Amino acid sequence: MNNAIAARRLAGFRFYARREKEEERRLGVCTKLDLKPYDPWTIRKTLFKSDVDGSSRLLLGKDAVEKYVLPHIGPCWDREGCANDVVKGCKVSVFDIDTGTMHQLVLKRWMTDSFVLTSNWVNEFVSRRALEKGNEIGLFWDPWNARFCFGLLRKAAAPPN
Repeated sequence: MNNAIAARRLAGFRFYARREKEEERRLGVCTKLDLKPYDPWTIRKTLFKSDVDGSSRLLLGKDAVEKYVLPHIGPCWDREGCANDVVKGCKVSVFDIDTGTMHQLVLKRWMTDSFVLTSNWVNEFVSRRALEKGNEIGLFWDPWNARFCFGLLRKAAAPPN
């Protein structure tokens, strides 16, 4: 889209006068469209050294996985014959939103009472995406496609020279 078209579209947006904002607040309504409250990344993580070294695992917090993933993933695991046995681990698809690629990893309960994504984590994500300690990533479970969605949210700041 060229700059002239973008400028015309932006000019078409309505700007609210102060009294209009106050009236909406008084009436308890809002006519502004605001997408800020929606954040699909239910699991956010700043990568640690152990997430990007040769151990080939991404450690995920227990609470987030139990709240946002396990309630939706059960039937998918049952089809694979895992019977919800997350101790052994179950294959899950992980869609990389940034590159449009699909990957197979294993989700399992970890000994520290958390969860890990294993089996090719380093090859499929760390090496391929050049992930580093300090990068922020996001994950969410997509129930319509029975898969995780992955995104690199923020690269780590380069160390000063």
